[in-house]
Amino acid sequence: MRYLNRDGELDGLLHPRTYGEDVRIALSLLDGALNGERALYGSSELTTGRRLYAMLRQYAVHDLSALREKLGQAELDRLFWQPNLTAAAAFAHVLRDRSGGRELVVTPASFSAPGWGQSEYLAFWETLIRTRFKAVFFNDGWEYSNGCAFEFAVAQSEALPTFDAAGEPLARAAGIERLTTAARELAGGGFDTAGLRRALTWLGVSLPA
Repeated sequence: MRYLNRDGELDGLLHPRTYGEDVRIALSLLDGALNGERALYGSSELTTGRRLYAMLRQYAVHDLSALREKLGQAELDRLFWQPNLTAAAAFAHVLRDRSGGRELVVTPASFSAPGWGQSEYLAFWETLIRTRFKAVFFNDGWEYSNGCAFEFAVAQSEALPTFDAAGEPLARAAGIERLTTAARELAGGGFDTAGLRRALTWLGVSLPA
């Protein structure tokens, strides 16, 4: 039995905070788990990626908002969001098992900050990659995800070790090649590739708009 907040009587209390204050709270919680060490990070598609583009083709639309309008939020969650969350969490479990349980593995799947937009989320994960992670592993198909592409660019700028889903080293040149191929494929299908092209720019490669 809980001693406090047994009936959710505290849940409605308002605590207005800035983005920076939100970040400091989240970091303090993670630092309690890390206890001065650095973790592995399992980068996996969430809001963009292969599953999204497959569904956009299937339903003959070109962006997530149009897909939401066509399917409704509940069906979009069932077919897109929940499978991505499940895959991201499973990937983190694989990485932890591969380490024999010796490494703490962080996944983006379970983290939610109401009110944050994509820029806030990406900036938060950039902070973690630069300050709390020692290596980044990329799930299969990562090159189709704007978020994963961003995280690859950040990891490379920090000279962190990067690996593919099988645990093989993912070198800068190989990552650039995958991103370039994915961007060209998606552009050929009429999809927005600004996120992938931006990551490539940070990696020193410019593709035409």
